Amino acid sequence: MWTQRPEEHSENPNLIIWCAKIALEKRHKDEIWGKTEWRNIVLEIPRSTVAVGSDIYVIGGWDELTSSVRMLDCRSNTWRDGPNMTVARILQHAVLINQEIYVMGGCDVDNWFEVLDIKTQTWRALPSPGAGHELCLNNIEVNPDAFIGKLYVASRDNDYTYDPKDGSWKIVREESSRIHLLYSCVIDNVMYIYLGHIKWYDSEGRVWREIKGLERLCSGTKQIHNSGGKLVAIWTQVHEKDSENRKSNVWCAKIALENRHKDEIWGKTEWLNIVHEIPRSYLFSKCVAVSV
Repeated sequence: MWTQRPEEHSENPNLIIWCAKIALEKRHKDEIWGKTEWRNIVLEIPRSTVAVGSDIYVIGGWDELTSSVRMLDCRSNTWRDGPNMTVARILQHAVLINQEIYVMGGCDVDNWFEVLDIKTQTWRALPSPGAGHELCLNNIEVNPDAFIGKLYVASRDNDYTYDPKDGSWKIVREESSRIHLLYSCVIDNVMYIYLGHIKWYDSEGRVWREIKGLERLCSGTKQIHNSGGKLVAIWTQVHEKDSENRKSNVWCAKIALENRHKDEIWGKTEWLNIVHEIPRSYLFSKCVAVSV
C-alpha cells in the first residue's frame, strides 16, 4: 500500500491511496519472481475539515454522497451532529471566513456552492459560477484559510478569488496554483505553501517566491499552519533503526517570519521537536488548529 500525490495537471487533486496484491514464486535458489495480481485505488483523502474555536467540523462524504456534518468538541472530546447541508456531497472543499463555512463542489453544478452561518447554524445556497465555468467543470484545490478576506481557489488553468461581500468571482492569476495549494496557509494576508520547500505568494508580482534564510525541512512535511503569526510545519519520520517497534515520530517546527524587503520574506526556526509518536501504519491525513 502506498500514497500518491496528484500530478500538476491531474484532474483529481486529492491524495490517493493505492493497494497492490503481489504473488511470489521462487524459481531458483537465488531468484524470487513477483507478479502483480491486483492493483487499485482504495481511498482518496479530501479536504473538508474545518476548525471553529474548540470545535472541528467534518463536512460531507469522502467515500459516498452525504449531506451530514459531524462536530468534535475538543474540550470534552465528544461528537455531536451538526446541521445537514442543503445537498449531499462527496470530496467537497470547505473554508472558514468570518464565522461562516463555505463549501463547494462534490455535487451537481446547480448546487455547487453553499455557506453555513456558525452563529445560527443554518445553511443557505449560493449562486454557482455557472454550468460552463471551469471551476465547475474541473476538480479544484482551495486554500484552507481566507486570503485577504476571500476564498482562493485554483482550477486546472487559472486561480480565482471569491469575495463574500459582493458574491463575485475574479481571475487573479492566469496560471494554476492547484498543486501548490495542497499544503498551504495564510499569515498576515500572505499565502504560504509547502512543496519541497516553503514558498510565499507575491500577490503583486503574481509569482511564488522561496523564503530566504530557512533550512530545508523534512521531505515528509504534511501540513503548515498559522499559529499566532508564526508558521508551524508538521511531518512524520520513521524511527531510526526501528525494525520491531514500527513507530513514527510526529515532528513540529515553529518558524518566525520577517518581511525585510518588498519581494523578500526571511524565516528562522525558533523551535523544533518531536511532539507525538504514532504507529507507522497510520496515515497522516489532515491537521487543524483549535482553541481549547
